[in-house]
Amino acid sequence: MKKPVTILMTWDVDPFPDVNIENKKDALKQTRQLLGDRRIRSTFFFPARVAQMLGPEVRDLVQEGHEIGCHGLTHGDEENYDLMPEDTQRKYLWESTEILRCSTGQDLSSFRGPRMKTSHTTQRILVELGYTADCSVASQRIDFVSSNLVNVHWIFAPRRPYQPSHRSAFRRGDQDIWVVPLSAAVVPFISTALYLLRLRLMKVLFRALYVEARRTGKPIVYLIHPFEFAPSTLRYRPEGMSLLNEIRTHGFLFRERFYEKDHRVRFKMNQDLIEYMQSFPGVQFKTIRDYVREQLGSRPDLPLSRGRAG
Repeated sequence: MKKPVTILMTWDVDPFPDVNIENKKDALKQTRQLLGDRRIRSTFFFPARVAQMLGPEVRDLVQEGHEIGCHGLTHGDEENYDLMPEDTQRKYLWESTEILRCSTGQDLSSFRGPRMKTSHTTQRILVELGYTADCSVASQRIDFVSSNLVNVHWIFAPRRPYQPSHRSAFRRGDQDIWVVPLSAAVVPFISTALYLLRLRLMKVLFRALYVEARRTGKPIVYLIHPFEFAPSTLRYRPEGMSLLNEIRTHGFLFRERFYEKDHRVRFKMNQDLIEYMQSFPGVQFKTIRDYVREQLGSRPDLPLSRGRAG
């Protein structure tokens, strides 16, 4: 019997400093409407400082049944969890977790590092703080321009969710946390790939991931940024940062010049892709929290997400 296919829609609520606060609120409102119309629950990864600025919007997401995950403290250039010293990581993760708990009224269970950075040290601290999922790995993703450039660890990381080693975030082991990898087949299943490759090729990628998921039970994980639905989201070199440090932290930012620039078109492209995904038999959309609890069997004390979205 073919397995049902779980789709995990994940939203990274990055700061996007070139988008003003009102446009950010409007973009989140559009996102909530899009998900509500399709009756989809998903996971929003907030940097804690961004969540503080958008308190009512965060509470609306929680009320509608979406999960709020941790996306670090500030998403600043210094917040690279593959390089930060352990004491700095612990300070950032403790503070961001406390802020998000206050913002949501809930315990946190899912983490994604800014710019998809993580380490075995990060995961050990996440376990101490009660997290059950790290979503900062993109197994078999290969690219040459993003913030991770050629991440050799990703190439050999398991494709299905796994418990990581105490020595490596990218190998199986017995740490008490699940790595839920972002979907990729060389090309990552993310919105920026959609804006570059366009809808037809992203449908081809989804079909390949769907066939794999039906065979293996592996979830399909999609990554998108809600502020892509607001105008003026192209980034430029951070002021005062050398070219070498820019590439190490952000990758080659010139790549964004090739993306779809009209925020209304970006919204419509994602709407069409979501509708296409929902047209396949056996698909079910879940939060990371509920997927880990229901299908990986971790932390049975965690309650399911509740709200109006279904």
